[in-house]
Amino acid sequence: MAVLALLTLLIAGLAVWSAIAAARAARAFPPVGEFVELGPPFAPARLHHVDRGTARPGVAPVILIHGASGNLRDMTASLVPALESHTRVVAVDRPGHGWSARGPHPDISDPAMQARAIRAAVRQLGVERPVVLGHSWGAAVAAAYALEFADEISGVLLLSGALYPWPGDIAWYHRVVGTPLVGGAFIRTLTVPGGTVLAAAGVKGNFHPDPAPEGYAERIGLPLLFRPSHFRANSADTAGLKARLAVQSQRYGEIAVPAIVVTGNADYTVSPKIHSYAFHNAVAGSELVKLKGAGHMPHHSRREIVADAVLRLARGETPFDGMVTIYADGRVEREARA
Repeated sequence: MAVLALLTLLIAGLAVWSAIAAARAARAFPPVGEFVELGPPFAPARLHHVDRGTARPGVAPVILIHGASGNLRDMTASLVPALESHTRVVAVDRPGHGWSARGPHPDISDPAMQARAIRAAVRQLGVERPVVLGHSWGAAVAAAYALEFADEISGVLLLSGALYPWPGDIAWYHRVVGTPLVGGAFIRTLTVPGGTVLAAAGVKGNFHPDPAPEGYAERIGLPLLFRPSHFRANSADTAGLKARLAVQSQRYGEIAVPAIVVTGNADYTVSPKIHSYAFHNAVAGSELVKLKGAGHMPHHSRREIVADAVLRLARGETPFDGMVTIYADGRVEREARA
């Protein structure tokens, strides 16, 4: 009985700690942008976004879509400042992430459905023919956008993208979160202490071999991830992605919009060979920018190069049909597609 009582107290204590931590994160990292109401089939969900810069003649606006375990602050800390003096830039929280509501749609973990939700927001905001950039998980959304709404965009940029099914399985805790009853208890008791212990190593691993920027976790509001609703949405997205990509990737040959693929060749989070290189091979006329020695976060470690690629698309420049290799010392090699 004493052991059971101690276990009950421990679980209750973890639940209280988690609830306090979630409330503290919400206060520390409040919404930094505005909200747009999404209509059917996503109503009554709202999408949180940051809208900066001004549309200019001859330069398309840009939509920025973040990856897994993140929110739009990852973009406001990197690409938004680099682009806003050139054109209008809209960074979004994907459904269920950051401050965007998940909504009631049963297939909202599908990248194609998230593309539709973001497109609904883009249309309400009056953004016309944007360049759509997606990082990591968000690249699957950007690719779906290019497949479904090609006539509405000026180009697409896939950054360190998760684009194809991959060997191996997802992390064990994503399966736990998806388990009825057990998953609910898990996210209300263990994600906060687990995140507190593992967050620093996770950030370091995500940037490796590049160094993580000082204070990165605080700049992007990483504690927001460990709120129950956000963590559940992130796990559902991650758990379902492989199967979704097995279907979506079969259509990449249909993509006809200007496309640039940017990846670090030392990305150990999302394999460049399985994803970025394969996408480039599948999409006629696409440009592959290979950053030698760069990891999974080129929009931070090689921000100027990524911004240049986005702006080339925004200005209507035709992507180079082949591979561009950029070395850490600035050397550039270009190899046309065979």
